[in-house]
Amino acid sequence: MRRAVAVAAVLAALTTACAGGPAADRAAQLGAAPGATPGEAPTAPGGEPPAEPPDREPGDEPADPVVIAPEHGTVAIAETVAEDLPPGLRRAAALPDGTLLLTPATGGTVHHLDPATGNLTAAGEVESTTGEMTIVDIAASEEAVYIAYEGAQSNRISRYTYEAGTLRPTGSAAARDLPRGAGLMTFGPDGLLYASTGPSGDILRIDPARPAGTTTFSTGHTDLRGLAWDPMGVLWTVDPGNGSTTDISPVVPEQPLPPADTTVPAAEDPTDVAQLAGSLWMTTAAGTLWRYPLPNASPEPFLTDDLGPLTAVLPTPDGEDLWLLTETSLLRLTVT
Repeated sequence: MRRAVAVAAVLAALTTACAGGPAADRAAQLGAAPGATPGEAPTAPGGEPPAEPPDREPGDEPADPVVIAPEHGTVAIAETVAEDLPPGLRRAAALPDGTLLLTPATGGTVHHLDPATGNLTAAGEVESTTGEMTIVDIAASEEAVYIAYEGAQSNRISRYTYEAGTLRPTGSAAARDLPRGAGLMTFGPDGLLYASTGPSGDILRIDPARPAGTTTFSTGHTDLRGLAWDPMGVLWTVDPGNGSTTDISPVVPEQPLPPADTTVPAAEDPTDVAQLAGSLWMTTAAGTLWRYPLPNASPEPFLTDDLGPLTAVLPTPDGEDLWLLTETSLLRLTVT
């Protein structure tokens, strides 16, 4: 059975937790990560890459008050950062200096975008030993850039550096020989890299400095399209794997979950998800930006069909707004 949970039920549990229930009950409701001390409540930063030091585990006591999103939100386009982008850009990652790396779905060229100027340059090529390659995802930390891509036989996550405007391979990999379709990534509040294994149905927990110590964080997924941490340190997934509707589900490591209540038609074709201001924001190829307020349970659609397919979403470095990547432009959105 797929590992999913009814969105309304889990968000109701979040409401109870935020209202001041016992810490032990809160940890049980939210699913503290392996290694968390009983009674501690998990926490996570508002965006990517993580602000927490690598020795902080999902499940540690929150450093800041929990953000409770209002039932209804707003979305406005504050700025067109760049337009007439090269065709096919599908994924984005924020570098420590606040600039972005953008990758296409096919082909090896990674682009660098400076949101302050709108200047777009070619950063480099993704390494490949065959003519067949699909870039699955990109993620960045203070130390390196990680790119997951699909080759002729399997997927891998390779490590790069970005210095002086150039993306360079380091010759090392965070993961090798993954199943085809694997490689959706996000950094956790513990500073580690979390990656999907595609049709194998797992989420891996990877220490980039020690890939041999990789562990399985959760299992039972099908066709993950997005990973995002909420303010309580819970990892949420977007999974349209049942073919008719999309499940928005929290991951509770090592605990089976009941079937999810589904809220968005799979025909929307989800592409990415991010967390900001206590809400999950999901983009779709159908052109809708969906808002899932936490701890409320009613999703809201925004930007319906106005901008064409939406391919990626991520918080701005100040944690105030969202960057939204479309097929032709990068936008800055103010949201509540």
